[in-house]
Amino acid sequence: MMRNTLLFAGKDARDALAEKIAAMKRAIERYDTNRLLNSNIDDLVTYFATIGEAEPIEIVEDQIAADQSEAQVDVSNRFEYAPWDRGSGPRHVTGFRVSLHIPFRGDGSFFKCKPSTSTYSPPSGEVRGNELVLSFSGPQGDAGRAKQELDGELANVRKYLAWLAGDVAAHNRSLVGIARAAVEERRRRLLQNQSVAANLGYPLRNRADAPRTFAVPDVRRKAVPVPPASSNAPFVPEPALDDATYEHILTVLANMVRVMEQSPGAFANMNEEDLRTHFLVQLNGQFEGRASAETFRGSGSTDILLVEKDKSVFVAECKFWKGPESLVTAVDQLLDYATWRDAKAAILVFSRNRDFGAVVSSVPEVLRKHPQTAGAVTSLAEGAFRSRLRQRDDPSRHIALTTLVYNVPAERTESKRLTSRRKTKTEPK
Repeated sequence: MMRNTLLFAGKDARDALAEKIAAMKRAIERYDTNRLLNSNIDDLVTYFATIGEAEPIEIVEDQIAADQSEAQVDVSNRFEYAPWDRGSGPRHVTGFRVSLHIPFRGDGSFFKCKPSTSTYSPPSGEVRGNELVLSFSGPQGDAGRAKQELDGELANVRKYLAWLAGDVAAHNRSLVGIARAAVEERRRRLLQNQSVAANLGYPLRNRADAPRTFAVPDVRRKAVPVPPASSNAPFVPEPALDDATYEHILTVLANMVRVMEQSPGAFANMNEEDLRTHFLVQLNGQFEGRASAETFRGSGSTDILLVEKDKSVFVAECKFWKGPESLVTAVDQLLDYATWRDAKAAILVFSRNRDFGAVVSSVPEVLRKHPQTAGAVTSLAEGAFRSRLRQRDDPSRHIALTTLVYNVPAERTESKRLTSRRKTKTEPK
């Protein structure tokens, strides 16, 4: 076998991958301050994770080709050619060379890196651009060995590439978490330096006299606006609802719906606006704002708003299911509001359909197809979905949307019950 450069025998692959993470972190630290603060965090994380990604080497199997040529081969160490003249210098005879030309995709520099799993006999070959060349040379009598030797060396290359691919895959899986931590840490430092975090204010706190009908935990809660996540214009801090308070608001809404499900007769004839009023009562019973007991307010016919500085921090829509178009309308109505960056929103869908399962199964597809949906639609539980919306006027501004689907049976009216009773009395025995 003609010995070229040893492959997979340089520095550890883990060190090379660590250098990519370091480069990603440097990019985060050097990123324009205002762009970092004005951008959506998820978008930034995706962008920086891409910078840190490594490409494994992948052989293009269907393009492997061979060639052969005459070659002068040193046989000075071959007994059958010069046993009496060994050690007096090279002795060449006319032989042959056979080469495999192996195209590959990915980062060819990893041919110089040792994966975390290896052997004492790495393959050898020559990297020429995006092609790996494995060669075998010998006198004419060795022609029968060529295929065996080259197949064995190629199998060894494939084995090392599989080990390397495992290291690269583990590295790439770690990038989102590392990038998010680095982005959030730099944002925290920038905001702290600007003394922004301490001045955003607008806390929401539990009222001491809040009714316990809806099983609110005995924990003092505050909704402290946090700086949101695009342009390089000077960053202007805007309030946003923290995740814990968002989840608590959703819990209050969900508990109110459970009351509706348990007492359908009390809510059977209410329209969307009437239902909205009941939700407002419960939310304002649990929270109070800085200047008013009425933290949550109504707008239009079905909306519930939490407003700061004349812009919505939280928006909820109440809708009866009347087919997929009713959900599309609700999403469009949410987007019509002038909201802060990273505003939070909820859509409460009430279904009186007999086939409630069909309604639930159709909701995620409707959300996915909406042109302003960004990213995946995640199922939180049966009838509960989480997604994100890009605002129409500024795609860097996102709305976190939770869509909750509830089965609210329709209660028969009193007149229908009386009619039913009359029919029962007049029926012949």
